[in-house]
Amino acid sequence: MSIAQWRQFNFFDKQQVIDPSDNSKSPAVFQGSDISVITSGQVYISDRNFKTHSFVAYSGGRVTHLKQLKQKNVLVTVGEEDNGTPVVKFWDLDSVDRHKANDKHTATPTCIRMIKIQHGIKPYPVSTIAVLDNMSQLAVGLTSGVVIHVRGDLSKDRTVKQKVIYEGEEPITGLGFREQTKSTILFIVTTDSIMSYNTTANKPTVTTLDEQGCDLGCAIMSDVQEMVVGRDEAIYFYDSTGRGPCFAYDTPKSSLTWFKSNYLVIVSPPVTTTSHLSSAARPALSFSSRRNAMSEFTKVTIFDTANKFIAYVGTFVGGIRSVFCEWNSVWVVGMDGKVYHLDEKDTPTKLEILFKLNLYILAINLAHMQKYDDASIAEIFKKYGDHLYLKGDYDGAIEQYIRTIGQLEPSYVIRKFLDAQRIYNLTNYLQELHSQGLANADHTTLLLNCYTKLKDVSRLDQFIKTDSDLNFDLETAISVCRQAGYYEHAVYLAEKFQEHDLYLDIVIEDMRDYDAALHYIRKLTPHEADKSLQKYSKTLLTHLPEQTTQLLIDLCTGVLTTQTGERINNDSNKVPTQDDALSPTPSTKNTTTALQNLSILPFAGTPNDTGSIHSGNSGLNSTSTPNGMNDSKTHLRKGLSYTPPSARIFMPAFVERPDCLVMLLERVYEKRWGSSNEKLISVAKTGDAASTRSYGNEKHHSNGMNTSQHTLSPQEKEERKTIWNTLLELYLMDEHPVPLMSPQIPAQNNYSQLNERERQKRRKEFRVNALALLKDDSVEYDTNQALVLCQLKQFDEGVVYLYEKTCMYTDILRFWMEKEETDRVIESVRKYGPKDSSLYPMVLTYFSSNPEILSKSTPELLSVINHIDSQNLLPPIQVVQALSQSNVATIGLIKRYIGKKIEHEREDLKQNEELISSYRGETERRRNEIEELQTSARIFQVQKCSGCDGMLDLPAIHFLCRHSYHQRCLGESDRECPQCAIQHRMISEIRRTQEANADRHDLFFEQLDSEEDGFSVIADYFSRNTMAFAKLVD
Repeated sequence: MSIAQWRQFNFFDKQQVIDPSDNSKSPAVFQGSDISVITSGQVYISDRNFKTHSFVAYSGGRVTHLKQLKQKNVLVTVGEEDNGTPVVKFWDLDSVDRHKANDKHTATPTCIRMIKIQHGIKPYPVSTIAVLDNMSQLAVGLTSGVVIHVRGDLSKDRTVKQKVIYEGEEPITGLGFREQTKSTILFIVTTDSIMSYNTTANKPTVTTLDEQGCDLGCAIMSDVQEMVVGRDEAIYFYDSTGRGPCFAYDTPKSSLTWFKSNYLVIVSPPVTTTSHLSSAARPALSFSSRRNAMSEFTKVTIFDTANKFIAYVGTFVGGIRSVFCEWNSVWVVGMDGKVYHLDEKDTPTKLEILFKLNLYILAINLAHMQKYDDASIAEIFKKYGDHLYLKGDYDGAIEQYIRTIGQLEPSYVIRKFLDAQRIYNLTNYLQELHSQGLANADHTTLLLNCYTKLKDVSRLDQFIKTDSDLNFDLETAISVCRQAGYYEHAVYLAEKFQEHDLYLDIVIEDMRDYDAALHYIRKLTPHEADKSLQKYSKTLLTHLPEQTTQLLIDLCTGVLTTQTGERINNDSNKVPTQDDALSPTPSTKNTTTALQNLSILPFAGTPNDTGSIHSGNSGLNSTSTPNGMNDSKTHLRKGLSYTPPSARIFMPAFVERPDCLVMLLERVYEKRWGSSNEKLISVAKTGDAASTRSYGNEKHHSNGMNTSQHTLSPQEKEERKTIWNTLLELYLMDEHPVPLMSPQIPAQNNYSQLNERERQKRRKEFRVNALALLKDDSVEYDTNQALVLCQLKQFDEGVVYLYEKTCMYTDILRFWMEKEETDRVIESVRKYGPKDSSLYPMVLTYFSSNPEILSKSTPELLSVINHIDSQNLLPPIQVVQALSQSNVATIGLIKRYIGKKIEHEREDLKQNEELISSYRGETERRRNEIEELQTSARIFQVQKCSGCDGMLDLPAIHFLCRHSYHQRCLGESDRECPQCAIQHRMISEIRRTQEANADRHDLFFEQLDSEEDGFSVIADYFSRNTMAFAKLVD
């Protein structure tokens, strides 16, 4: 490939160097004879301002090679002494040899090492050298084809060892070291071959890499330690393994120089104007008049090896002596003493040049090499994309825009490709935007809409189903898929990322796959299942009542698991039978009635309802669950893995399916509190059979269950109470639901299939269940509420039981009397009469209310009268008044009772008269004795002492109570008879108590209320003279 086939740019500015002291001349160091350091043996050192100083490196000889080390400020020179032997010297430029220092312009650096190079008898000139920057190895190539290797610390070791590692017939044209991790390779280049030599191997050998070499000056080392070889046809790169890449550049080459990291400076041999320039090009060159016809010019080319273009091409008249790179510039020294420097343009200028030429790829590579930031590089990609977009290359444009993601605002690209014809390109851009995680909800919506408009299901599948990470807005993606009708994709996303609510919403509302919804809910955790069923249970009950009810039973009883194994397979397909639960369904004609009945049920949770799983209550202590149940007790007692939610929160979903609600509440009531309907019904029947058949004073036993109950929290008690009330209302519905049948058959058809006998049977079953609930004493239900419900539903057994439970016996009797249930009245008075005597006047009035009842209950009426008489429960006047309220009962009916009572009253009157007579006599005797003591003297004739029973002698003391004592038998302070003092003090204490209690009216009324016979209490108070407020007399 010739130079014309490579892209060429003018990325370097050429400028001639002038002497600071004389603007018309080149720097003095390059003028006159001083330019030839080879013949003088001197070395000139110059700074950037070309202020120079020199020193004699080889006295009487010449300098052939110079090399400045990069890591150390050491200059390596190769020259010849007087005898022509090559000598290599190492100069420490930081140290001055004081013995040779004459002035500042001729200060001589210290020579730290001098090595004579000699092979054989006849010395040969040095053609090239190579030195490691750490000064550990040196390689010298001779024109005789010999390579001498020197090893050792060249800066410190006293002696170093030279070794000939290669001898050939062709002169050595290039040497270079390549330092690798564990070895150091020396490249050897001759005019006809290229070789490598491992200097660190135990037995190093020379390995031929190529059978072609290069001329002197056309082999250099690059910055990445590759040997660069220039031949007329191309530029070749070599590493330790052999030849690498090459660049075709068919031009003769006289020297190569490496600049910076990627530039190769190629100097071509000088050519004459007559043979190489056209007539049009010749006037452009500045030649002197005397050499205008046959002047020579040399071409300098700077090749960018990284980006593969020519960065500069220039010609220099009169030939080039040398090219060197320093101070970030390429310096060209002409044969005529003129010096030029080539300065690289700054990167923005180079980019502008490339932009004008629409060479955006080169611009991007150049920006990368200059380590531009991402924003600047993205701006180049944007310009490239805009260029391609204007050309109509939309595919290429979108590729460039994709590379701006993260820097360029996506809306800039989206607006360009919103047209329907370019929607495919927009899809690619949006997909890449999502893959980098930089898309928002609007981008997701747009991308999915693009997929749906293109009907590209495969790419939609790839976007949704293959990404392991969530690189888009999930809710937006699901929403768009739903709107476009791609329900399977929406369901896939919702299930994959556990958006349970969205999954169920799609499956139920859009796909109407209720079986899948139930199966999915069973796989959820109890907490998630609780939330889902609260939202979708009504819909699921409408279509799959049996399976949904069973799922709710499992959840509310604490047996729902998150595993999809045997438990789900067994329970999810279980269809409840009539033996498992009573499953009624309302008929169509009674739907309104059923709804009215259900409208008063406690379906709505109370404000304190904490039945939902994990719905914590801040008022509970830390050891309680959200339902208020103690965790340890609950788990130990029931073995539950979680706290079941309250069944109350699901009750509103059963408005149209009370049959399922009955089944749910029965199972929850049974499994959570261990009270099954069968057990309650058995207890209820046992209680009914235990009614009293006699009017004796037997103790009344409770009909309820006496089973021991575990301690329940207030919340759980309230929960059980609510379920109890709801079950009772469902059992007492006017039209009872029929058992669950096929969901395809309407409820009214199911109900019409039952005849009247079966309906009555079911009604009786539910009434039995209701009575069993009422007799469950483990529930602290509201008796008044239950009583009102039973009265509204005309549930006689329930009303009577509740009256009995609240000891409202008169209401029981009045209830049966209103219904004219004489047998029930008789049974009730036998059972409750001993507990409440007020029932007897009522029953007497009822029995004598009309002839028909009297004729039916005459034996019972007489039995009641005899019982009243034997137990003395009522005075005869009340019995007569009760029977006389109607004209039905005759005097002959109670003639015997009246006669017996009159005879008994006569006997009592006679006994009372005798008592009165005896009391009067006693009172008279007491009065006479008091009178005698007050008016007459008392004669004491007692001969014995009442204290010691000894013969009474003087001194003696006599008391008016006719007791006498020795004076010695009495104490000094005794002023009362010892025998009568105790009785007197007792009487005095009683009197004091009566006087103190005369003002305690509360004690009087309390005793009056507690006694059945209040008149006897008043008579007793009068008999003790309490009413007289008598004062004790000392």
